[in-house]
Amino acid sequence: MKKLFLFFTTLVTLTACSLCFAADGNDLNKQQKTCERFIDAIDAAPAPEYAMIAPLLNAKLAEKFTDTQYAAWQKAIKEQFGTLKEAKFRIFERLNDGSVVAYMCKFEKQEHVFMQFVFDQKNALFGMNFRVLNEQKPAENKEK
Repeated sequence: MKKLFLFFTTLVTLTACSLCFAADGNDLNKQQKTCERFIDAIDAAPAPEYAMIAPLLNAKLAEKFTDTQYAAWQKAIKEQFGTLKEAKFRIFERLNDGSVVAYMCKFEKQEHVFMQFVFDQKNALFGMNFRVLNEQKPAENKEK
């Protein structure tokens, strides 16, 4: 009887563990590879060419984000933020019609930049957002 009880307890435990595995793991892996290509476009010495980036884009974004705009985007990022020092994965959020992958980055000119990559349901890049996070210092008490 004890062996039967232990067997069922083990079976229930293994079943519960399998339910807890991340169902979005494959999507996250694909989307992180896409994000890494764009991070390499900012950081890597031989930046990926537009031909490598274009298949990763959503059809609507591909119409707007052409080869010349890709080069202008790279130049604008370098001018505004400087060289990339560090990029760390922070958030994966599943939405109804896609998902968001976010990184916290450190650049030469800006210490805290939050990069968001928005993906559609087919794991194609739908949009990007770079936001500078300013640190707020506590107000100093001035006593007179």
